[in-house]
Amino acid sequence: MAHRAKRLTTEVGFPISCIGVTLGNEVVLGGGGGPGRSGVKNKLAVYSIDSAGLELKKVSEAILSSEEDAPTCLAVHPNEKIVVSSINTCKDAIQKGNNSNCRVFELSKKSIKATGKAAKTICSTSDYDYQKCIAIDALGKLVAGGSTDGTLAVVQYPSLRQVFPYVEAAGEVNDVDFNASGKWLAVATDSELRVVSTKDGSLVQNINGPHTASGQPAVFRFAKFGAGNKSKLKSGTELKNVLYTVLNTKSRKSAYIAMWDTKKWSRIATRPVCQSAITTFALSPSGKLLAVATASLQIVICDAHTLKVLMRIPAAHSFAITALAFDRDDKYLISGSADETCQVLKLPETWPNAFDGVADLVMANLQAVLIAIVLLIAILVALLVRG
Repeated sequence: MAHRAKRLTTEVGFPISCIGVTLGNEVVLGGGGGPGRSGVKNKLAVYSIDSAGLELKKVSEAILSSEEDAPTCLAVHPNEKIVVSSINTCKDAIQKGNNSNCRVFELSKKSIKATGKAAKTICSTSDYDYQKCIAIDALGKLVAGGSTDGTLAVVQYPSLRQVFPYVEAAGEVNDVDFNASGKWLAVATDSELRVVSTKDGSLVQNINGPHTASGQPAVFRFAKFGAGNKSKLKSGTELKNVLYTVLNTKSRKSAYIAMWDTKKWSRIATRPVCQSAITTFALSPSGKLLAVATASLQIVICDAHTLKVLMRIPAAHSFAITALAFDRDDKYLISGSADETCQVLKLPETWPNAFDGVADLVMANLQAVLIAIVLLIAILVALLVRG
């Protein structure tokens, strides 16, 4: 299916670390060179998608301080023209414990501006640590962040006051996500998947010792609750009661997606996705599609109901793929990379059935098949001549 996909890559001039999509389907990019790196500015930038050519057109941008870090993660408010992003302050402030990293930005037609509201959501006093992931609940009242030092923080919006004291996770926090009601928060670290109450941080469920269906040791890389209004699996389980986890094997030679029933806390299915580690993960707003990017620079799109692979895009970028996001209408998949490019992939209106998938696999490997046939014929001819 990769050869049928229409896509366009736009050079944006800075390494991209995070992507969000606004209510109006504008694309928000965050990234930059970090503190003190001349020539590579730290930015938050907003782009519109030209539906005809898939080109990204700049709407506005905010140039951030070169003494501070680049944005490491961002989330777009579900109801307001607001972006919340984590940006480490300067080294001296961090070492003094004054890292007001969680910042609020307001979007307008021609600008993106800091509102002045900020909160500390990371405990570390080392400038090597940073907030790795962020999420806003569906009502827009809670913001959660997880950091490389193991800090889990949940604050109210718009006050940014802590809902409960910092929680120390089992290690570096890889991902956080709210369920549909906003009452639960999933927290993924390498060794543990923890679900906590957003009321007081109390434990709802935890799953240790991640492994594949065959028992191969793995790590939890991402965790996201299902979405979709009344959409169900064949088993009858509603997607909103499903939790998806990405499992990278410890060897980093393969990766899987697992589905969990959050009513029974049982594993529904585990499916192999790729032959390298997954580096980023996205769920479409409709809840119908999943997308991952891999360490081998491949993008894979899956059916969220069955985990069936629908499309593979090999060599999607020339360097590490750092962020993925679907637009609000499931029409586009946007990917960002450290190679300073952003790609817009137009999603098909209908997805292939099983026969189409086989046909694509055959076409993708047609050259190899033809070479094998020619070699086999050559061997047979040589044997006949000798005989």
